[in-house]
Amino acid sequence: MNRDLPPSPVRRPLTTRIARGIVAAAVTVTIACSGWLPATADQLDDRKDELNKEMAAQAVAVDEAHAHRSAAVDAAAEARQHLADAEAALARAESEQKKAEELDATRAEELRVAEAELKQAKADVAAARAALDSVNKRLDEEILVTTQQNNGLLNLALIFSDVSTSNLNQRAQLAETLFDSSQQELDELEMRRLTLEDAESAADAAEKNATDAREKAAAQLRNSKDKTEAAEDLKAEVTRLSKEKDAAEAKANADVVAEEKRQRELEAENASVEKRIQERIAREKAAAEKAAKEKAAREKAAREKAARDKAAADRAAAASRSSKSTSQKSTSTKSASKATSSKSTATASSSTAFMYPVPARITSKYGMRLHPVLGYWKLHDGTDFGASCGTPIKAAYGGVVSERYYNGGYGNRLMIDHGSVNGSYVTTGYNHATRYVVSVGQRVSKGQVIGYVGSTGYSTGCHLHLMVWENGNLVNPMAKWFG
Repeated sequence: MNRDLPPSPVRRPLTTRIARGIVAAAVTVTIACSGWLPATADQLDDRKDELNKEMAAQAVAVDEAHAHRSAAVDAAAEARQHLADAEAALARAESEQKKAEELDATRAEELRVAEAELKQAKADVAAARAALDSVNKRLDEEILVTTQQNNGLLNLALIFSDVSTSNLNQRAQLAETLFDSSQQELDELEMRRLTLEDAESAADAAEKNATDAREKAAAQLRNSKDKTEAAEDLKAEVTRLSKEKDAAEAKANADVVAEEKRQRELEAENASVEKRIQERIAREKAAAEKAAKEKAAREKAAREKAARDKAAADRAAAASRSSKSTSQKSTSTKSASKATSSKSTATASSSTAFMYPVPARITSKYGMRLHPVLGYWKLHDGTDFGASCGTPIKAAYGGVVSERYYNGGYGNRLMIDHGSVNGSYVTTGYNHATRYVVSVGQRVSKGQVIGYVGSTGYSTGCHLHLMVWENGNLVNPMAKWFG
């Protein structure tokens, strides 16, 4: 199996989480498996083998979970980065919006002042124009009077009429007065004309300033509106990204919880398998001890009977050939016993070497490795062989199929009880197979095809996850039995 199980999103220190997770897993395993009692040793063997496969599958499942978890973590990190970028952009946009609003007020005040100056300038133009018109009117009246009193007929009349010197002086003084007044009116008229021109020039400038102020205010209003809309868009983006971040983190945490649960289930399953194997070994030992005692009792009874028979024969034999007959019988018995012993010894000296179940390279070794999701070191409980799907799986050694079943982590599992090998009780487990062709209780020989490589359970690809239990305890397959 190529994977371990996932971590928990608990907010405790890593060492505390690890210790508690391991203890909880072990307790769960014991409880889950203590109530299951196999009907026969064969069923236990099948179940054990299936558990082995399930554990192998779980290793693969962990790799899968790690991939999902990594994707979820990456998505959460990316979402957090996007959110941070969006929040920074929003802060800038809100700052620009605030500046735009302040500039709005400045432009509005500039426009108000320009409008007021324009209004005053127009009033000044109107006043200057009215003053100029008044001077023009007075000047026209004075010119009319002067013209009437100094025309050519009047001068001719002075020659032919009886006009005194006094009258002439009066008329001359009046003409001079009218002339002086007209000159003053002309001077005032020129002054009023210049004042009007200045007022009109100021009014034109005020009009231009007011127009510029209106355009600036309008442009600033548009800019402020754009800044406001941009800020609102960024707020919406921040809200969306915040939801995405929360969703990504929730998914990552959910993956951790799910993988942690699967890890506990697998550990519980393994503990259950070990317990069942140990119980089976205990029963086999008890049965062997009972058989040995019964055999010893039978042999003792046989010896006692033989002794009694011999004594009776000795007493019954009166002739000297009785002793000879007894000697021949004893020699015959010893020869038979020696032959039996030699046969037993020859039987026990058969080969104890285990063979590789598939002809493939090892892709993942047994041992501790850093769990990619949980973040702590845990055991990879078997040896993975990178065989392709459909490759025949062979029994590593002769024995009896003890367990066969399906597990969500290890997929299709099968276990073979090899009995006592070199003084140790050995069980092998085969996991992730696409199918098996032997049944619980069936005796298999070394090299016999028992199934075919697959990728069932939590597996990232076709492979065989091989496990070995020695005296009911999980061990490194390559350290002793396949080394």
